[in-house]
Amino acid sequence: MATYYNITLNADIPHGSDILNKPCTVVFSYPNGSFSQKYFGKIFAWPNANIVRISSPILNIEAGWAGANGGTLTIQTGGGLAYGITAFTKM
Repeated sequence: MATYYNITLNADIPHGSDILNKPCTVVFSYPNGSFSQKYFGKIFAWPNANIVRISSPILNIEAGWAGANGGTLTIQTGGGLAYGITAFTKM
């Protein structure tokens, strides 16, 4: 069973990028300089230039966002894309 998340990014993904149905990883960063584990998912929607929606078999990823001051979403495309995370919510 998949869980769905809405991620707001710190920059727009260029129009025409091939990101739908691509695997991705999420890593949160914390004020003390530490990082969360890697969370894996897949991009299933791209409603705005700086918002993506992912599905993941991992439950409660949003708990990792608690206390975070940012993070990185990396999308596995041919060249790879990485964006900062400014908001993360469970749908």
